[in-house]
Amino acid sequence: MTLCRLFVYFILFSVMGWIYESIFCTIKNHHWANRGFLFGPLCPIYGVGAVACVMVCDVWFGPLNNLQIFVICFIGSIVLEYSTHYVLEKLFHAVWWDYSKSFCNINGRVCLPASIGFGIAGILVLDFFYPFAQFLTSWMNPMVMELVALLFMAVFGADLALTVGALSSLMQNVQAIEKAVNEQMEEFYQGLEDGYQDKKNDWAEKRAEITAATTARFSGLLNLSQRHVVHSVKEFRYPESLKTVGAQLMKLERGIKKGAQTVKEVATRERKQPE
Repeated sequence: MTLCRLFVYFILFSVMGWIYESIFCTIKNHHWANRGFLFGPLCPIYGVGAVACVMVCDVWFGPLNNLQIFVICFIGSIVLEYSTHYVLEKLFHAVWWDYSKSFCNINGRVCLPASIGFGIAGILVLDFFYPFAQFLTSWMNPMVMELVALLFMAVFGADLALTVGALSSLMQNVQAIEKAVNEQMEEFYQGLEDGYQDKKNDWAEKRAEITAATTARFSGLLNLSQRHVVHSVKEFRYPESLKTVGAQLMKLERGIKKGAQTVKEVATRERKQPE
């Protein structure tokens, strides 16, 4: 098993993972979902997981039975998913999957049902997808395999550089949007606190207006790769420093609402009291 062959398998499994993710999410969300971290049709986490499965369960310790394969892939998927999620979140303040609402999850990064699914997927990889990848590359002699691997490596490297560059510049735009919205909302709430009874129905419309205007202004700066990132990312998680003003505003909003409700209840009781 040469490095060139492994890299070709990595690309093939990444494409297969992208096809699965896109079809599954499209059916689930009822609209087309172009899944994956990269700009191209690749999900590298599937490529890494499948190649690791082949190396551990077939090349190094194989042949193994299905139960052994399941246990290894179950544990391996937890390590791979958690570490990948953590690194991407710390680097780009964004997440591409979130299991926080799933049964038996750890920080939304891994969950029991998904890990069981990946354990079963490991069996499928060894029984079906690995033989299929071998069939697709069976005609390649060592020279052709090396050329194909170099071509895939060039395309993959370019895609990775494009995506990382898009994410880095995109985060600057996203942070600018968040900052601009928070600054304008702070000014609005200062006036809202003084005259809540007259403006209590305006705050939601004002927030939507400010957010839409600010987002529209910055969205014009996004190139094609950045737009792909916006659609592929499930959620942006801003640094704590950017959340401080927003959290204070929301706390103020809740306080104003609570005070207004108290005034309303007192007024209602006074009207009900006999003269």
